[in-house]
Amino acid sequence: MYLPVIAAASGLAGCNLVYWDEDFDSYHDLSKTNPYPYHKVDIYDPNTDLYRNEIQVLNSGVVALQLRIDMIRRAQQSIDVEYFIFSPDLSGKIIVRELVAAAKRGVNVRILIDKSATVFEFDEFYAQALQQYNIEVRYYNAAPIYYISTINFRNHRKLLVVDDREAITGGRNIENDYFDLSTHYNFLDRDLYVEGSIVAAMADSFDAYYEHSISERFQSPQKPTFRVELQKYERRLAQVADFLAPSEAEQAARIKIEAIARPLLLQKKRYLCPETTFTTDAPGGSFWTRFKDPYSDNYRFLRKTIFDKVMSVDQELILASPYLLNNRKSEHLMQTMLEKQVKLILYTNSLSSTDASYVAAQLYHHVYDWQKLGITTYVHAGEWIAETDVVYPQTKQARWGMHAKTQIYKRSLGNEVMVGTYNIDNRSNHYNTEMGLFCKGNDELVQAVESSILSRAQQGYKIVAENEATDHEGNKVNVYGAGDPDLTKMKYMWLPSWMFNFLL
Repeated sequence: MYLPVIAAASGLAGCNLVYWDEDFDSYHDLSKTNPYPYHKVDIYDPNTDLYRNEIQVLNSGVVALQLRIDMIRRAQQSIDVEYFIFSPDLSGKIIVRELVAAAKRGVNVRILIDKSATVFEFDEFYAQALQQYNIEVRYYNAAPIYYISTINFRNHRKLLVVDDREAITGGRNIENDYFDLSTHYNFLDRDLYVEGSIVAAMADSFDAYYEHSISERFQSPQKPTFRVELQKYERRLAQVADFLAPSEAEQAARIKIEAIARPLLLQKKRYLCPETTFTTDAPGGSFWTRFKDPYSDNYRFLRKTIFDKVMSVDQELILASPYLLNNRKSEHLMQTMLEKQVKLILYTNSLSSTDASYVAAQLYHHVYDWQKLGITTYVHAGEWIAETDVVYPQTKQARWGMHAKTQIYKRSLGNEVMVGTYNIDNRSNHYNTEMGLFCKGNDELVQAVESSILSRAQQGYKIVAENEATDHEGNKVNVYGAGDPDLTKMKYMWLPSWMFNFLL
């Protein structure tokens, strides 16, 4: 049978090394038996209106950007900003200039950015420039690249909190491709906006990350004395000054963004959540904590909460994740769901739509076995889906991937939805710190998110047999996605991606 076979293969590929100290077969109701420091459940009391939380679903990138602008403009006391990627592009310029305006009117602004060498751009030159506005930037895990293990422990959280009263979390970083602004490659993503009592827990978690010793205050760049280096230094200063200054292109984009987003925001429904759960992993994980501390108990909380939620499903489980890489834990869950005759629907990236061909190499090695087991799997084709208008016409011709991290749990004891930063892979399970927001008991909200997932999925390709897929009209299509996917590159990536899949 497929599951035991792949479990053995995954062990050889490193998954046993990842979970060597865990008896994950006993993961049941851990969030109740072993309360987490970063876990909160709010149950709404209609008699007193206590623990009230209202949620909005943000599927459109343009709308998600405009709502962030609106939140920053509403801020009166504090703004906390935390992202894995924060790019000094158009979207970053718009957000930063709004943060500067807020700081000028007396709002306390703090920014925490992960310092991963592979994606880090918002460096000390930007932090130094923002210091003049009393905006403090800190960097999470600035370990040098020769710390081969510790550099893998990244802060993958995405959070904007205003006045400890309203927040956004979900899949989006601060970069053009998350807000439908790139003319080359964009993501179909999803965030949740929440206003209510649960935001205090989200704000507390930001404080824990921001104040942790792994989050470092920036060091101002030193002015060089040698001419060539001095010229580079001065160019960087000029680049940052230009980034902070208004521009005609920025203003034109702002006008178009608001023209598209404002009518949609005015119509956007708010959902009252009867039971709201927030969970996040703990900060500070590293190579050393992995061995000297009970790492699973002290740091890894979100995957345990997700395990609890999934194990209670008795009807249908819908998983949307840009990366879908099985490990022993997810295989155990999958097998349990199949034994319980739970309907399983998966939605992920094809080779054409992914931003990581090494992940696709693993996906296509397993996805046909999932189909044989009766699991419905859709892959995004790599093309634009006409959900909302775009700022630039060229964006429609760009390559598109899916990036939403969303789960729907359908059960007789109440349906629930999760939107967060968690990918179904070993990095999110073990290395990256993640966060998730759950809402249980509002079927209208669950239906709205489910409809969005399935609409996107069904406009992609459905895996129907070995090396076979169909589109929404039943026509046979390239199982690897639209356009001209690079099969040669993927095939070369298979062996190294298999050997190191515990790092993927």
